[in-house]
Amino acid sequence: MLRRVVVALALVAVGCSGGEGHAEYPYPVQTFEDQCKAQASCIQAPGQPFGYNSNPPTSGPHFADAADWGVQSHHIPKEVALKNMEQGGIVVWYNCAAEPPLDGLQCQELRIQLGEIVQRTAMDGNLVLMIPYEQMEHRIALTAWRTLDAFDQFDGKRVQAFIDAYERKFTAEGS
Repeated sequence: MLRRVVVALALVAVGCSGGEGHAEYPYPVQTFEDQCKAQASCIQAPGQPFGYNSNPPTSGPHFADAADWGVQSHHIPKEVALKNMEQGGIVVWYNCAAEPPLDGLQCQELRIQLGEIVQRTAMDGNLVLMIPYEQMEHRIALTAWRTLDAFDQFDGKRVQAFIDAYERKFTAEGS
């Protein structure tokens, strides 16, 4: 019994420290170095270029203000979305132009599918943002602070599992 408690506590410690993933998220993720730790301030002024270590970014310089949670149909700068992640939120990025590009109806269907999950979870009080982002090679990317899962076919269970596993789990330290 004591051994089970020790193992369980060790798993919790790894999961909460920004480890390589969560046991409840069965899909592969990439975990990146926190690009804010090495800087005195991670607040960035518009127009300052920065080379993020992932695409879409999962940490690094960001603007001071976050976007409204939920589904956004217009472009939002990645520096704004990073502020949402810094607060413990999830960003669902989608790219209808990824190869092979989706036609208008296919893109609308993808937005509806993703949007239903995002809107439902945001209405439940979860910190989730969905935005279009054409600067990535994959169709869909799910990000939390330091964590990325990118794929090309809609998978509602995968999207929901990421939100459940990572929402409010990781935030930037000292930001």
